[in-house]
Amino acid sequence: MGDRGVGSAPRACQARQQIGEIWMRTTRLRQKIKKFLDVRGEANTTEILEHVNSTMRHGTTPQQLGNVLSKDKDIMKVATTKRGGALSGRYEICVWQLRPGALDEN
Repeated sequence: MGDRGVGSAPRACQARQQIGEIWMRTTRLRQKIKKFLDVRGEANTTEILEHVNSTMRHGTTPQQLGNVLSKDKDIMKVATTKRGGALSGRYEICVWQLRPGALDEN
């Protein structure tokens, strides 16, 4: 019937474990971003990405960072700024700030 090997967990358990690992990773990422924004006041997405990737062992991707920034209730988008790339022309980048009192609640 089932051809599972000895000691292997069912798929549902493996999925929960994997999701837990991802959640813990974004928790550390969120804490790092909040501390950075608390010190800096405000920073754009590129500055946050450079800080995270230079201070964390494995860093993060721009996509994951964007998801964390946009979905965390303690982080607010306060503005956008224009950037000019040599090959890609001009594009907008978001500027982020920590919500007042966000670190006091934790």
